[in-house]
Amino acid sequence: MEVRWYRSQFYSLVHLYRDGDNQNERQMPEYHGRTEFLRDDIANGSVALRIRHVRPSDEGQYRCFFRSSAFHEESLLELKVAGQWIHPHPPC
Repeated sequence: MEVRWYRSQFYSLVHLYRDGDNQNERQMPEYHGRTEFLRDDIANGSVALRIRHVRPSDEGQYRCFFRSSAFHEESLLELKVAGQWIHPHPPC
């Protein structure tokens, strides 16, 4: 089984999970140490990816490619990064 999260091109790896293990040797440097494949619910079809310390540059399209011996599918999602809200100071 393979779950590949990538940006615009198939080899622009954000995260790769294959044969029961994370295989991120060719991961894009800007994602190194910030991604985690959440496999707890994979039996129910969930192939979620967590990105830590989200940056404005993370915004955009992501593709998820899933392949097993009997099935394959690809999905597209758009990540929007919201700005940080700063609470105004109370008046003096």
